[in-house]
Amino acid sequence: MSDLDFTELHMETEFLWNEISIGDSVMLDADLYESNTFKLHKYQAYEVVAKLRAVAAEPSMLVVESDITGEFINLHPALLCSYQAPDTPVSHA
Repeated sequence: MSDLDFTELHMETEFLWNEISIGDSVMLDADLYESNTFKLHKYQAYEVVAKLRAVAAEPSMLVVESDITGEFINLHPALLCSYQAPDTPVSHA
């Protein structure tokens, strides 16, 4: 991957990260495995429960809760196939 491709991908994922809000639903393009353990299903809606801003070379991440393990999973925006805002806005206390 060239530097230009990486820069373009980084800009696109940062834009997507900024567009998605806490409370939005996101779907993955493929099943997610971490350390050979199944974590998230493809094409299933997951609610974004937190957002992590990038620091230095680290990517910005979205956080969802696994319906399989119950743990919180960091998702890179490039793994998403779609996102949708809730019908009623999420209120923050």
